[in-house]
Amino acid sequence: MRWRRNTSISCTRERSRSSETGENASGKNRRKKNLEDRSKPPPSRRERLVAQQEARNWPLSMAAQILGIQTQSLKRWKKRREQVNEEPKKRGRPESVPAEARWKIRECYKAHYGQWDPTVLREWAIRERIGTWAAGTISRVIADLKPKPEPKPKPRRYEIAAPMVMWSEDGTKFRGCGKKRELLVLQDECARYKINWKLSEGSANSAIVARYLREAFEKHGAPLVLKHDGDSIFHEQCVRQLLDEFCVVDLTSPPYYPQYNGKKERSMRDIKGYERALRRNRVGDSLEERIGLTMTDLNDDRPRPVLGGMTAAEVFQQNHIRLPGRRRFKMEVETRQLELEAQAGSRNEIQAARRKSVIEVLSRYGLLIWGGNVSTYLRAQSGTN
Repeated sequence: MRWRRNTSISCTRERSRSSETGENASGKNRRKKNLEDRSKPPPSRRERLVAQQEARNWPLSMAAQILGIQTQSLKRWKKRREQVNEEPKKRGRPESVPAEARWKIRECYKAHYGQWDPTVLREWAIRERIGTWAAGTISRVIADLKPKPEPKPKPRRYEIAAPMVMWSEDGTKFRGCGKKRELLVLQDECARYKINWKLSEGSANSAIVARYLREAFEKHGAPLVLKHDGDSIFHEQCVRQLLDEFCVVDLTSPPYYPQYNGKKERSMRDIKGYERALRRNRVGDSLEERIGLTMTDLNDDRPRPVLGGMTAAEVFQQNHIRLPGRRRFKMEVETRQLELEAQAGSRNEIQAARRKSVIEVLSRYGLLIWGGNVSTYLRAQSGTN
């Protein structure tokens, strides 16, 4: 009897302990659920009403009438809520490469240090009798293993600080009386002032270019730098002698990169657009007259937002500063160019040495104002249309 009593007592104690642990566990679960419920946002009026409608089997139109909305709107809302908990469906075709083949292709790609492109991996898979897939399919298999390209550095913007520091020269084609004619325009880079222009019959030659450059140099004085597109005319003897006579540093734009000479490209667009508008409105009897009216508008009449509301002529005439000596400036540019060419590791760096030396010397004299969004991309090689 004593043994039985002790056994019953121990069983009672075990039952009480188990009930206590069960109560503790249920209490913990209850507290955890309460905390989760508190963290959730309270249900909205629509959610409470829909839950009540589902519990009591009310027609959905009654709930929609209470909410003051259409029944179809409430149906769409319920459907969207049901789709939230569903797993998103994968778009497109299912993957056609089995898991084992995917693993082999990825291991082969890593074993060759990422140097085998999808077309090579395709031929390798065929040779190893793993399977035949398109290069695009294999490219998706190794997409996460490909190294991400480094972002290109953003080009910096520079603005010429004063007139007479840098001029730019360019030409554009016109057609008049059934003949092609070329308009040569010389522009100050700071003021956007059209210093001189020449409308030639057909394509301009080196003698015409040298003549109209000399007219501008003798009338306004020569700039420190003349920027051009590197056409063969500027390598002719008469043009080279003129630049040496006035001690002007020539600066060639990178090939196939008109953004380097962006102000001049915009200027040519303005000239052609204004001349086209004059012709459409039958203003001016000849192409020469319309070009003259265009230059008057761009130089003397049109206020420029980039110039603080002033015209190009006002900035060109008023904002002059003391410039460094021409001979010294040219010598510093040529010296720095030789240093950069000696340090160059490629032909591209040698070609960019002249441009870089001009920019550095102008910056040293405080004749450039640096900003954030115009290109000084010295090694531009990308083509344009």
